[in-house]
Amino acid sequence: MSDPNNFDSMSEVSTLVELLRRRGSQDADRLAFTFLKDGEHEDAQLTYGELDQLAQQIGARLQTMGLAGERVLLLYPSGLEFIAAFFGCLYAGAIAIPASAPRNLRGLQHLRSITEDAQPKLVLASAGVWSRVEPLLGQAGLESLRWQTDESLSAMPAGEWQDPSVSGETLAFLQYTSGSTSKPKGVMVAHRNVLANNRMLRESFGQDEDSVVVSWLPLFHDMGLVGNVLQVIYQGARCVLMPPEAFLMKPVRWLQAISRYGAQNSGGPNFAYELCARRVTAEQKASLDLSKWEVAFIGAEPVRAGTLERFAGAFTTCGFREAALYPCYGLAEATLFVAGGSKLEGYQAINFKASSLEEHRAVPCDDSDGTKLRRLVSCGHGWVDQKIAIVDPASGILCASGSVGEIWVSGQNVAQGYWGRGGDSRETFYAHFVGDEGTTYLRTGDLGFFHHDKLFIAGRLKDHIIIAGRNHHPSDIEQTVEQCHSAVRAGACAAFSLDIRDSECLVIVAELERTYRSEDDREMVQAIRQAVAEGHDLMPHSITLLNPTGCPRTSSGKIIRHACRTAWLDGTLKIWKPRV
Repeated sequence: MSDPNNFDSMSEVSTLVELLRRRGSQDADRLAFTFLKDGEHEDAQLTYGELDQLAQQIGARLQTMGLAGERVLLLYPSGLEFIAAFFGCLYAGAIAIPASAPRNLRGLQHLRSITEDAQPKLVLASAGVWSRVEPLLGQAGLESLRWQTDESLSAMPAGEWQDPSVSGETLAFLQYTSGSTSKPKGVMVAHRNVLANNRMLRESFGQDEDSVVVSWLPLFHDMGLVGNVLQVIYQGARCVLMPPEAFLMKPVRWLQAISRYGAQNSGGPNFAYELCARRVTAEQKASLDLSKWEVAFIGAEPVRAGTLERFAGAFTTCGFREAALYPCYGLAEATLFVAGGSKLEGYQAINFKASSLEEHRAVPCDDSDGTKLRRLVSCGHGWVDQKIAIVDPASGILCASGSVGEIWVSGQNVAQGYWGRGGDSRETFYAHFVGDEGTTYLRTGDLGFFHHDKLFIAGRLKDHIIIAGRNHHPSDIEQTVEQCHSAVRAGACAAFSLDIRDSECLVIVAELERTYRSEDDREMVQAIRQAVAEGHDLMPHSITLLNPTGCPRTSSGKIIRHACRTAWLDGTLKIWKPRV
C-alpha cells in the first residue's frame, strides 16, 4: 500500500482531462467502476483504460458538432453511461451540466428552469431517458432543445479525438444548486477547483489507490460526482455504484455492498443513516461485516447526534466502529468539501444553550440543569490552504470567538460564481470582511461558529423563524417532529413561518410512513403539537400531515421549505388520508 501522504505524479495534473488521460495510460487495466444495477448484482464494469477510450470517442463526436466551449446538458440515470458522457464533454472542451433525469412531466418542468438559465446547445441523454420524455417535450416547453442519445456518440473512433487544450481555469461543469432555499443556480466549477477539492478530500479521508468506495448517491449531485466519481479517479481507486432508488427501496443493500466489497469509504446525508438504523433487521445484520469501513461520511443536511448514536449502536455487532463516523460540511459553491475531521477520529457532539444561540452566542451547557439546549455535531476543520471565517453578516466584521455568524470560505476549491448572474456572483463569491480586504471569500449563507477550533453549523440565514422576537432554526423543530412519533417519516417534514393577521406563525408539514393505518389523525397532530411546545416553547398555528413523498423536494431529495410554504398557501399539498 502506498503512503497516503506522498501523492504520486497525479498531483502535477492541471485538468480533469489530463488526470483521466494519465490514469488511462498508467493504470489502463485497473478496475475503476463497478455498477450494481439493482443494488445487488454486477451489471457492468469499466477499467481506467476503457473509460479513457469512451471519453475520447464521445469527445470526438462532440468536437465535430462544434461544441467546444458550449454547454451540454447531461440526462442519465446513475450509472457508467453518465460517467462516460461527463468525461466525453470534458474531452471535447465542452461545459457539462449534470442534471436529474426526468421521469415525468413534473420533472421536465423542473428541468426547464435549468435550461432557461444555462441555454445548453445540446442535451445528451441515454436512450431510455429519451424514449420516456420525448412524448412530453411539447407540454413542458422543451421541444426546441437539440437532443442526442449516447449510442451514436460512441460510434466515432477514438483516434479522431483532438486534445481540447483546456487549462485549470477552464470551466469543467455547471453544478446546479439544489434549490432548497431559492431557484437553482448554476455554480461555475473550473478544473482547478475540482482538483483542489479532491486534494482536500484525499488528505482528510486518508485514502489511496487501494481504497474501495461504495456509493448510491445521485451522480448528477456534487456529493456523488465530486466526492465519489471524481475523487476515485483522482486516487486511482475503485468505486462500486448502485442506483439511488435501489438504496431507497431497500436500505440494507448499501450496507451489503460495503460488506461484500470491503469498502473503506462510503457515506451520504443524515437521513440515509437514520433509514438504516430504523429499517435494517436483526436477520439482515447477521450477514454484514462493516469492520473495514473507515470513513462513514455524513453531510449535505444537518447532522443529528441522535442519528449517529442510533446507527453506531445498531451496527456495532456487524463490526462497525463508531470512530468511523465522519460528519463533514460543504456546499456546491465550494465545489463540495469545506470541513471535516481526520480518519477514525470519531465525532464530537456538544450541548449548547438554546437561548444563547438565539442571541448568536455559543455557550456549552450541562444537560442536567434543566436548561433548554441544542445538541450540535462538530464538522471538523478546514484542510490544505483553505480559510474559514465566521463573520457578522450585517457588518462584515469578523466575529469574536464563541460568537455565531455566517460561515465564509476562501480557497482554491471555491468556484468561479453563478452562471449568468453577475450580481449574485459578486455578492456571494467576492465578499471581503473588515481587516482582510485583500482576500475574497465565499458567503455560504450558513450560520456557524468555532468551538475549540472545531466548526459547528447552527443553521441557515434564510431559513430563520423569528417568533416573538426569538430566533428558531427550522431543522431543530423538524427534528423534534420526526422524533415525536414513529409514524413520521425520517427527513420528511418542513417547518416555516407565515405572517397571519400581522403575526408571525409557525406552520409544520410532515409526511407519514406508508404503514401508518390510524383512522384518526388527531392523536398524531396532538403528539406533534405537544413535542414542539415542550421542546421549543412554540405553539404551531397549523400542522398538516402528508402522504409519503408529499413534500416538495429537490432533485437530490432535500425538502424545499419555500416550496412547501408555497404549496401550503396554494392548497396543493398531498394531504394524508386515513387508510384502514
